[in-house]
Amino acid sequence: MRLGLTMAQLVLIGAFSAMTRLSVKALRLYDELGLLRPAKVDASNGYRYYALSQTDKAETIRRLRALDMPIEEIKRVLAASPSDVSVLLSAHRRRLRAQRDRHDRMLAAITRLIDGEESLMNYTITVETLPAQTVASVRRHTDLTGAGARVAEGFGVLVEVLTQAGEHPAGAPFLVLHDVIDADNDGDIEICIPITSPVAAASPVRVDRRAAVTAAATTHRGRHDEITPAYRALTAWITEHGHEIAGPPRETYLNDPAVTAEADLLTQVAWPIRPSNAVDAGDLPDE
Repeated sequence: MRLGLTMAQLVLIGAFSAMTRLSVKALRLYDELGLLRPAKVDASNGYRYYALSQTDKAETIRRLRALDMPIEEIKRVLAASPSDVSVLLSAHRRRLRAQRDRHDRMLAAITRLIDGEESLMNYTITVETLPAQTVASVRRHTDLTGAGARVAEGFGVLVEVLTQAGEHPAGAPFLVLHDVIDADNDGDIEICIPITSPVAAASPVRVDRRAAVTAAATTHRGRHDEITPAYRALTAWITEHGHEIAGPPRETYLNDPAVTAEADLLTQVAWPIRPSNAVDAGDLPDE
């Protein structure tokens, strides 16, 4: 409770909601999360009272939430010095610009798709044997928005474990997509690094031997957020040739995004299949 406030300086949560255009539900959530606590809570009935002086803070929160700033980051902004506030807002401004650029690219891709200009003929599909290999992996649950950060965090965990064990990657890193993750669905991804030999690892890192699998594969060149046509090309090819999908798809990252221009990034998309009897021997890879 804040002391020194008269009832004339306090309003109930409903009135404060109307004043600040923050819903009662949001105000209750912000109270639980420690973002915006009531100035007073009546112990006898649980009524929440807010001070008139809290309206500026509430307006700051409302505007930052309208700009999709996460609550934890808003907490940092509210607690920061003026110079640090400027740094935090500049960082969020850069994220918003990057998001706008992604949205512009998505709208352009939708336009090409509607106009019939997006061709799947740019993707060459091959049937390959993904070799047996020992793999260090970590599994994460994510939504679409946080997928990039979860992948980066997962690779960071694996690199740290392998470095401590004196082990080096034995091939390109890859990602197994166990679920369909889109704007409406979250799911599991598995971040993987091939290694030469097993190493000791504790949860959540797993080290195991993966069997060889037959897969339909293609290579996507360019930004990862434009990779969907590669999946469309693969599924169309698998269906047309009468094959059965035999496991989750994987993405293998063939060059380093830290030193490669986005337009030149290469990602192999491979989907394990159970080939139909109609596949010619020449279409299958050599053992």
